[in-house]
Amino acid sequence: MPLPRIIFIDGLPGSGKSTAAQDIGRQCPLGRIFLESHPGHPLLVGVPDETGAAFPDIHVVHSAASFAAAALERLSAFLASADVGVPYVFESHPFQSTVRVLMQLDAPEPVLMRFWSEFQDRLKSADVRLLYFRENDPRHALTDIMRVRGTAWENYVVEAVNHYPWTKARGLSGIEGVLKLIDYYSTLMDRLLALWRFNVLMLPARPHSYQQRTEALIRWFATPTPKL
Repeated sequence: MPLPRIIFIDGLPGSGKSTAAQDIGRQCPLGRIFLESHPGHPLLVGVPDETGAAFPDIHVVHSAASFAAAALERLSAFLASADVGVPYVFESHPFQSTVRVLMQLDAPEPVLMRFWSEFQDRLKSADVRLLYFRENDPRHALTDIMRVRGTAWENYVVEAVNHYPWTKARGLSGIEGVLKLIDYYSTLMDRLLALWRFNVLMLPARPHSYQQRTEALIRWFATPTPKL
């Protein structure tokens, strides 16, 4: 029986997620590509702000538990209505738009782990792949992207992170709070990747050759999903 085909693309900010989603879209014109801030995004909980999907005020609307429940409900609703004839590509999922938000809400460890398990339980009814851009030096990568995107973006990130329940609970603020958060988040993603049950292609976030990386992900996309 054919299953809905889902391709997740994730990694730290600036790792090339949006570009990869667009590359896959060019290879598959009939695919449905959802960038992080896409209007009407079927999996997104909350309304993206003008910069993307940082959701700096999500804690005003949700607790960690209610956010987890809402994210799982949206996933189930999407899977129930998904067309099996086309691939769906979700940039900044399943980590950045779910796990990262739970983290910024200072979700207790059991809530995070239960969410991750239940999220994957629901995906059993789909043909799922994850393209993940791995960063070996998260702090350096973040300072690089801040330099590239400029002072306005850096100030935006610092201001948003200052209001996170996670940051406040640890008495952190400013750029040091941002760097501490990226350290914790990167470690958390590594832990959850080890628990991922579906096919995954891990590529470097900052490769020696971006052309070779693009060619590798296109080959991976075009190859039938292996049985795990």
